Amino acid sequence: MKQIPNLISIFRTTLAIALAVFILQNPGNKNFLMFSFWMTWIIMVLDGVDGIIARYLKSASDFGAFFDIACDRIVELIFISLFVVLKWIPFWILVIFLVRGILVDGVRGFALKEGKTAFGEKSMMKSKLGYFLTSSRFMRAFYGGVKAVAFAFMFLVYSCYPNLFNFEMFLIYLMTFLCIVRGIPVLIEGRRFF
Repeated sequence: MKQIPNLISIFRTTLAIALAVFILQNPGNKNFLMFSFWMTWIIMVLDGVDGIIARYLKSASDFGAFFDIACDRIVELIFISLFVVLKWIPFWILVIFLVRGILVDGVRGFALKEGKTAFGEKSMMKSKLGYFLTSSRFMRAFYGGVKAVAFAFMFLVYSCYPNLFNFEMFLIYLMTFLCIVRGIPVLIEGRRFF
């Protein structure tokens, strides 16, 4: 029972990989793109479900928190890479997510050695602003929500609603901005672990 949250993380990551593979095989299939819109919602909602179940089962752990973040990173990079390969978004967005992910997760790795986690009771963040931006449930939910809408709506734009393109790109840029804004406090406060 205690492994259910980790199994959900594995399942949603596998779904994201399978979705990307199928889309790359037939990127112009409007029916499959519409199906991908709905599958993306499932993948992104499961990101929140695993944490809820972990708290309900009282199975939250440092490993579970690390594993959830790792799966989050894999899923977001799969979607962003897919969109870059299909030339739906600019390459520099992928570069930002890669660089931010490597730096932030590296710092979090050093913090974990000191018994500090990315969020929760043992959060590595000391400042109120840093904690709010990176660890608060509100900000994590808001950022996750923006990513979910941005990823899902990309398929909607290319399946049958091209008039939503400008709104979609706004969401992509907002997601990228939040990625940077949430990474900076980790890098600043993480200096103490070196």
